Amino acid sequence: MRGFVLVLVSVLALHSCSALKNLDEPRWKSFREAELECAEYLFITNETLERYRSRGYPDEPSTRKLINCILINLNAWDESLNQIKDYTFKQFFIPNTVDCLYVQHTQECLDQTVAPLDPYDRLGRAYKSFQCYYLYYSGISDEVKWVPFYPSEIVDIIGQCLRIVPQTNESLVQYCQGKFADNPDYPPAAYCFTVRAGFYNKTTGIDLEKLFVQYGGGPSGTDLFEADTVACIRDVYEQYCKEPDRLVHTVVDCLLYFLPVVRDISAGASSVLGNPPECIPPPSPPRKTQPCYNDVCQ
Repeated sequence: MRGFVLVLVSVLALHSCSALKNLDEPRWKSFREAELECAEYLFITNETLERYRSRGYPDEPSTRKLINCILINLNAWDESLNQIKDYTFKQFFIPNTVDCLYVQHTQECLDQTVAPLDPYDRLGRAYKSFQCYYLYYSGISDEVKWVPFYPSEIVDIIGQCLRIVPQTNESLVQYCQGKFADNPDYPPAAYCFTVRAGFYNKTTGIDLEKLFVQYGGGPSGTDLFEADTVACIRDVYEQYCKEPDRLVHTVVDCLLYFLPVVRDISAGASSVLGNPPECIPPPSPPRKTQPCYNDVCQ
């Protein structure tokens, strides 16, 4: 009987791991996979796609549509600023080992070729942005990378966790007004969100790489990986042993400056409440990270 129970537990564990893997699979994709999907959406034949690849993606109307689709597919396009999300898109390219200034040259290319374009020329801005990376990086990577969540997905996951972990109506109103740090109902909901979204694991801790691909690295572009940030996270791990205290202190003490936590929890709570008038609009997102185009980079 004991042997049967052990076998049953093993089977259930394998099934659980498989289920988690399947849930996460759509979030992992290569540039080529996104390209093939978009070619199907846009009725682009394999022969035409091969021609695009062999000729460096020539500037044609259908090529522009393809590149625009790929950027959306990989969630590498900032819809509000109408520009590339460098921190997301660059992972799909191979770093240039010959030109040590390739990152700078890519930025200069964006400044010179994308910034002058009409802000509403979405296809043109997407295509020219892609060409800057295609020109100055060593090529398109074949590696499968993690694709970040769309803003609406983040709001949905937060909304799910606010339902999974019981919340009072008073707490939800406080969240939608941006007040959450001192609310005793917040830690379990925050833990649910970070685990459910794959940003946190109670064994391995916070996943800075995923957070970077999702949100960027902070005002300078790399703050998320600075020694002070890493040291803060390490200190929290040593000081707090229980969850969700460890997770909440990691976010509030070490990462709050870099992540749009207030914006996201406000939007999630507001959606659960049905967007009532007492919910103030979410604050503006953090300062822009690279690329800044013709604006002043901060």
